[in-house]
Amino acid sequence: MISDLIYDRNSISIDDYQTYSSITMPVVACPIPNCTYVTDDVDAIIAVALLNTHAITHAPTSSTNAAAAKVERVKRPTVTSAGSSEEWDYFLVRWRDYVEATKVSGKDRIIQLLECCDEQLRKDVTRSIGMGRTLTDRPEEEILTLVRTLAVREENTMVARVTLHNMRPDRDETVRSFSARIRGQAGVCKFSLPCPNCTQTVNYTEEVLRDVVIRGLEDPEIQLDLLGDKNQDMNFEEVLRFVEAKEAGKRSASRLVDTHGAEAAKSSYTRKRLDRLQRQHEPRAGSTDQNPCSYCGKKGHGRNAPQDIRRTECPAYNSTCTACHKKHHFEVVCRGKYRRKREDTKVELQEGAVFDSLCIINNTGRRRNERFIALDHHLYNQLSDTWLKQSSKPQPFVKLGVDVLVDDYKLFGFDSLLTRTPRHADILCMADTGCQSCLAGIKAIHRLGINQRELIPVTMKMHAANKRGINIIGTAILRFSGRTSNGVLETRQIVYVTDVDNKVFLSREACVALGMITEQFPKVGEITRHTAADATSDAPDHLRNNSGLITDCNCPKRELPPPPPTQLPCPATDDNCETLRQFLLDYYKGSTFNTCEHQPLPMMSGPPLQLMIDPDAKPFACHSPI
Repeated sequence: MISDLIYDRNSISIDDYQTYSSITMPVVACPIPNCTYVTDDVDAIIAVALLNTHAITHAPTSSTNAAAAKVERVKRPTVTSAGSSEEWDYFLVRWRDYVEATKVSGKDRIIQLLECCDEQLRKDVTRSIGMGRTLTDRPEEEILTLVRTLAVREENTMVARVTLHNMRPDRDETVRSFSARIRGQAGVCKFSLPCPNCTQTVNYTEEVLRDVVIRGLEDPEIQLDLLGDKNQDMNFEEVLRFVEAKEAGKRSASRLVDTHGAEAAKSSYTRKRLDRLQRQHEPRAGSTDQNPCSYCGKKGHGRNAPQDIRRTECPAYNSTCTACHKKHHFEVVCRGKYRRKREDTKVELQEGAVFDSLCIINNTGRRRNERFIALDHHLYNQLSDTWLKQSSKPQPFVKLGVDVLVDDYKLFGFDSLLTRTPRHADILCMADTGCQSCLAGIKAIHRLGINQRELIPVTMKMHAANKRGINIIGTAILRFSGRTSNGVLETRQIVYVTDVDNKVFLSREACVALGMITEQFPKVGEITRHTAADATSDAPDHLRNNSGLITDCNCPKRELPPPPPTQLPCPATDDNCETLRQFLLDYYKGSTFNTCEHQPLPMMSGPPLQLMIDPDAKPFACHSPI
């Protein structure tokens, strides 16, 4: 030991010390097991010091004595029946990681593998080998093969490849996430062929994935830049990097452009908003009423404020209630007989349904102490060639007959949902040409004798124009019908049902099927052309001519007045008066003197006629016809 090497120099003589010093000292090894450290050929005292210094390296540290950090328990993967090959491959990867993390082995590994199956799959595995027999004595590979046979629904490789080529990135999905998703699908497509010149297998999965990513790009500018790049031999990874760089550049550019304007507008908007909130919370002179307004539901201008205050302060002034169709109040505070039940919802800046708030325009008036000019809504009048102060036209509603078709439910296999016979109802429907699918409120569906439990379940999500989600609780198959002068037009539509509104919205396809708009909508001038064609299409064949005018007599064709004649057929004398009269009648017979009632009047061109009235003239009331 190290202590045995220590000696006392005072206990020996000088000669003995010199004798010991001249002797070569053996090297001393570290007594710690598995340590290869040895001292040099030095004096014993020095060797002892070196060994003591080296012993410090073997001292236990605080980290080794501390308890190991407690890690989260590894979750066991699960596998269900009727899965795909991609899902099975993902389960195998998770299973190997689970075995590596838990160090499970032997029969415990087989038990854990069987516990990964859901209840139905576990029953199928047990039934496949016979009830009453155990699986714990079988090898793991045999169990995996048996589970895969029952868990994976085999499909044709061509179907998997078609599915891959039809895959598109989801909304706001990055190109990396999309590439990972299609790579998982490509794993079951078997994109490999044997080489005709050797025994190796050629895998061309990367090339197919590259084409799928390029085809699925949502941004046409990035897709155009990628297709027009001089390097047309990019591999899959290079394409991903190219798209990522383009997407990052567009995001950065948009933020850079919007930063200065947004910050400047934010500061101005914040000051005005704080001032407005401060004025709203300050008590008004002569009024301390902070109760909600009975016209709009907001606080700040009194419960029953005078008209002059409501004109400038109340947002409901000049608005029309959607329940009773009366003015100057919102639907949430309507006291009409047929008002909707008041819901415990927050009164927004523009009260009403989610859909109505996107298109309704209200005149909120001019607020006090705000330095801007309030502009009322105006419409341009072509006849007077000026702007006129008018309200917007009301939303377009049409009354249609609505029925539930039981045969369509049977066709889709949902006839068991209908527990009672539906009934017919006449419902006011809004013709919304910007709506991609028909939408209806649950209250409108109740009028047809259908409750929420009888709706067809769907997983579709819809968004309004303000980017807010619409809660879809199911769908119904309805028939819309309307009567025209030529008969009845009808259309069958899948209508999505929501619980946030009680109206029925017709989609663009439904409006086309019912003849409200043309299939070319929107197209400039389409309505004018169809209107002119419809004016003649209703007439009999013998009343039409090639010019499109309707005639049933020998009257001359109606036309605009010709220019004044430059030469008379005879001298202007009293004897030629009858001749000149007949000349004028013949010259203007198609315009001025054409009194045929079977031809439409030609449209005039040029500036509109104006009444020359003295602006300083004093008006007088005239109660008798002039």
